[in-house]
Amino acid sequence: MKKVQKKHCFKKLIATLGLFLSGPVFASGPVELVVAYAAGGVSDLMARNLATYIEPSLKNKMIVQNRPGAAGMVGTNFVYKAKPDGKTVLLARIATLAVAPNLQRVPYDPTGFTPLGMIATDPIVCVTSSRKNYNSISEVKDALTSRAGTLTYSSSGVGSLNQFAVLRLLEVLGVENPQRAAAHVPSQGEGPALTAVAGGHIDLFCGNVGPILPQIQSGTVKGLLVTSRERILGLEKVPTARELGLEEMEEVVGWSALMGPPDMPKVEVDLYLSALEQVKNHEAWQQFIKKMGSEPNILPPEETQQFISQQQDIYREMAIRMGLKRN
Repeated sequence: MKKVQKKHCFKKLIATLGLFLSGPVFASGPVELVVAYAAGGVSDLMARNLATYIEPSLKNKMIVQNRPGAAGMVGTNFVYKAKPDGKTVLLARIATLAVAPNLQRVPYDPTGFTPLGMIATDPIVCVTSSRKNYNSISEVKDALTSRAGTLTYSSSGVGSLNQFAVLRLLEVLGVENPQRAAAHVPSQGEGPALTAVAGGHIDLFCGNVGPILPQIQSGTVKGLLVTSRERILGLEKVPTARELGLEEMEEVVGWSALMGPPDMPKVEVDLYLSALEQVKNHEAWQQFIKKMGSEPNILPPEETQQFISQQQDIYREMAIRMGLKRN
């Protein structure tokens, strides 16, 4: 009799376990998708869009939570310290995982997160004011070589992706001593930096396509090049870096990835992998990303890790080369 009862209990346990594994691993509550920046920005829009399309595949509610502070490090560190149960994940950006760690001390290990998948890449477009006489990147290069140190460029701050993008451009153009070839004028954010160029006060700015696209279309700034492989919808007249023989600039892109805390179990990672694969081919999701000036680029965890590691290497080497790395 006892053997029959044990056999019955064992079968019941196996059935229950099978039911558990066939459904969502974390079905007890909603998933928190942390955005390390304030609401309304590119990261926030990317996260809310992703949440909309990934929820059906996860079979779980995903709540976007903005946790800004310290240029994105507060929210990033929050996820790093979270329990690795799949319930707290990060909409990771290049600034906090590749740029900032190579300039200063950060409270988390940028290589310690669990990669869940790449989401999208954000090409960089370099522009000048329509009030300026520069109509091509070659004219900018001529000015840099003939009047070294007189051109100005803006950014969202010292050590920002905007600054790195311009310095890399000057380097790729073959300009001697990029840090001295043009004067850096940092601003409090990309908006003011772009406004300074649109107003004709600054000569050059490189930033994400999304915020700059309306300015180019309205004619307040002129596009010089874009770091995407192909020309971008709405910016058909702006040449790619590759078309200009400056393909090294293609490594300078923004990006968004879905990352979890360190040591997330494989079963949770696989759940996100499956969910993102279903989002990947969703036409409405693709169109939204493209309208933001970004490029859909969902990659599995292994390729995501490889891509981010390459980006971390690029900015580490550049920070050292440009003398921007701090102790």
